[in-house]
Amino acid sequence: MSFNFYTLGGSQFWEDVFYYQKWRIQRNYKTKKYRLLDNWDIRRAEGTFDNCRRAFLKYIEVFQLSRQKGHMVILLHGLGDSKNIFKPLWREITKKGLSAAALNYPSTRKRIDGHVRQLDFFMNHLEDIDEVSFVTKGIGGLILRKLLSFDSPWRHRIKIQHIVEINPTNSDTLLFEKMSKFQLCNRILGPILQDLTPKNIETIPPFKEPNRVGIIQYNSLWARISQWFPQSLRKYFPHAENTNLNEIKNIISINGYRICPIKNEQVVLKCVKFLTQGKFR
Repeated sequence: MSFNFYTLGGSQFWEDVFYYQKWRIQRNYKTKKYRLLDNWDIRRAEGTFDNCRRAFLKYIEVFQLSRQKGHMVILLHGLGDSKNIFKPLWREITKKGLSAAALNYPSTRKRIDGHVRQLDFFMNHLEDIDEVSFVTKGIGGLILRKLLSFDSPWRHRIKIQHIVEINPTNSDTLLFEKMSKFQLCNRILGPILQDLTPKNIETIPPFKEPNRVGIIQYNSLWARISQWFPQSLRKYFPHAENTNLNEIKNIISINGYRICPIKNEQVVLKCVKFLTQGKFR
């Protein structure tokens, strides 16, 4: 007999594979066990994906969930983050009448190909949505680029509108390659460090429609201080001037004091503007 109970929503151990009106089905990255969480992160069912899916259909009637439709914005966090960093942006997106799904994926537990398979599974089980946009932070942009580089069934029924990358990880930054040489860093940040070397990043195809993509380079106080470092050290830190554009013309730079860019009001407003109008200015 199982009981419904509150969870922490998953972060580095659970990956979202289904989303509907704030309800989500998650899969444990190691045991492959599934669970159904409601909009309060209370576990409502567990077992196989089909078991959780059938339980969700029953809860639709019990809680009289409205039908999601139209355009959804999918939010992909960066290395070591969770979906919770997107709360300020999620609120602003929903004010515009769009659906928004902030996804959890175990960024420190799997390599890029594993995250791509999770996102592809998620997209193929996305229901009642015919248009999507994406907002990515850090390595989330690499996962999305690789996902969009190959064909999949969902690509034939869902149209991609706009993509916003916040501080995208690019091949000009040597920090991750340096960190991958230390055992402690590999233990903390996981196997994905092996994929974040400049050589491996360059193998990931760029977006095929760069006019649909906008880049926000957020410069925190620490990033601005690092600009005064010697050149031998600067190459280990991302800066707006060394962002790999890949023919992307829509790029802006925003300065702030907070470490997390999503907590910066200008970053949030510019994201929403690009998602709704396809331009920052």
